[in-house]
Amino acid sequence: MRHFCTFLAVVKKLEEHTVHFDFYHLSKQPQPVRQLLKANAWLPRHYFDYLLYSGVLEVDSGQPYVPAPAQPAAIGMNIRSLGSTVVFDMCFSPQTYKLWQKADAFLDDLSLAADVFEEYVYRLGAISRFRHLGRVDDPVVAAQLGENDMIEFKRDFLLSKGGIIKSVVAFANSNNGNLFLGISDEGEIIGVNHELKQYGDPDKYLLAITQYIQDKTTPFLSPFPKISLKKVQDKYVVAIFVEVGSELVCGLDKNGDKYVAIRTNNRSVIVKDPHQIGEIYVKRKLGSEISRRLGLL
Repeated sequence: MRHFCTFLAVVKKLEEHTVHFDFYHLSKQPQPVRQLLKANAWLPRHYFDYLLYSGVLEVDSGQPYVPAPAQPAAIGMNIRSLGSTVVFDMCFSPQTYKLWQKADAFLDDLSLAADVFEEYVYRLGAISRFRHLGRVDDPVVAAQLGENDMIEFKRDFLLSKGGIIKSVVAFANSNNGNLFLGISDEGEIIGVNHELKQYGDPDKYLLAITQYIQDKTTPFLSPFPKISLKKVQDKYVVAIFVEVGSELVCGLDKNGDKYVAIRTNNRSVIVKDPHQIGEIYVKRKLGSEISRRLGLL
């Protein structure tokens, strides 16, 4: 099958285990056009060769390039900005399940047109996730925006534990999301000062929240939610940023039974339909675009 585009590596230096190169996107229609994606890039040779074996890379070097024997590899796309142009990092790991936990090589800050990006995701069988897309750090801004698909409020931690876990699971299964503790449903900043007094120390308080999320979700959330304490005048608010994961995430109810939740209509909703749960699992494992192309969704 002939493709209308490919990556192009102009090799600058070849070492035993590393390739140094300028990284281009080469469009072949209607006339060949090079787009520089990253100058002075480098990759361990087995990942460089993996791109070559996958049929998405052409090599331009002073002498014929001979790849080493193929080795297992997995590629993940960390999406940093989404629109008509996608800004992303390409992550490499020996195995898929280690992509986000233990990626050991990167081509960062790449930029491609959205349709071209999807083409490479499909051809590489890559897993995509959003990196920091939709993150809201300021509680005042969040309160002004109000609850939506990526923002949810809880009044506190101790009396909202079940709702917190449901929201964290829903964001992890659907899209990046921001959960704020100390803001009412109406967007009023009320703070969690009373809970801080109970724990006596901010670090102990945040550790308790962290431990509770860790204990009540499975498998282990990776990346784990970013949990921080924000001060608005004299009131403290907890900001929890949850990144969508590559695995199907479950919450554990008070009886220890597993449940699945997703975001829909600006709410976190528990899903019981096994077919819908199956779709979520497929999306997490393969990505939405690949799943659609394979007719699985």
